[in-house]
Amino acid sequence: MQQPTLKGYDIAIIGGDRREVFLAEELLNRGANVWLYGFLQFKLPIEQRIKQTLPKKVDIIILPLPGVLADHSIYSAYTTERIYFAELNHLLQSGVLLFCGKMPDFLRQQLQEQGLHVILASDLAELTIFNAVPTAEGVLEIAMRESQITFNNSSVLITGFGSCAQQLARISSALGAKVTVVARKQKDITAAKVLGYDALNFTELTALMSNFNFIFNTVPNLVLNKEVLLHVRKSVLLYDIASAPGGTDFAAAQELGLQARLLPGLPGKVAPLTVGKQLAEVYDYYINLHRKED
Repeated sequence: MQQPTLKGYDIAIIGGDRREVFLAEELLNRGANVWLYGFLQFKLPIEQRIKQTLPKKVDIIILPLPGVLADHSIYSAYTTERIYFAELNHLLQSGVLLFCGKMPDFLRQQLQEQGLHVILASDLAELTIFNAVPTAEGVLEIAMRESQITFNNSSVLITGFGSCAQQLARISSALGAKVTVVARKQKDITAAKVLGYDALNFTELTALMSNFNFIFNTVPNLVLNKEVLLHVRKSVLLYDIASAPGGTDFAAAQELGLQARLLPGLPGKVAPLTVGKQLAEVYDYYINLHRKED
């Protein structure tokens, strides 16, 4: 039975997708009072235990991992009208703990000046590590479904060697693929080699591009530009899982007749239950850490 580690906390989850639905259920199981706003078009499995409105006052606000967008709207997959951050003004009281995937720097500073405690989920290494597995599994599932060849005995290129790239390399290798990692930092190249992968730096990449059946980009900067893509075989499948706009020149890829796709937000699409439970675990830790600091 779940321990009521959050008993007495009033938590508003505002916007999001199925990840937040499972997060809400998990927080309920941990003893919190939960409001879920922005899900009127979603049939909640927990609707009898949850309030679908904005409360008058809360201890904690949780915004989705895509965060507050450039137009100050909050990502929500199950509303017909956008939710704007200004709708939350009455909740933004001193002492409130606010979790958000990301938001404009000036807004974060403004909230902190108002006495709120802001934690950006995008800065939490725990979530980066957790998200790496469903991201890797999701993009590989898509690649295997869309390919006409097996991963076994195929040649895979992975750009970058962060958490997602490491999981991609591990699973691809386990499926029998020959994995090549390209990275900027020598320590990442060394780490990839120690783990048994071929590894090189970006200056060596162009000459080898025609070798690969699958390309997975994890670098959020433009690394697969037209000059590089000119050397790719036409049958390659290219998937970019970096933060938008990705690290691929998609216009050049289209011009060259390559199949290239940007695949953001895979954890919420392929494993929302797992991600919801992981979010609850991480948020629970920081909520209780915040309580001890106060």
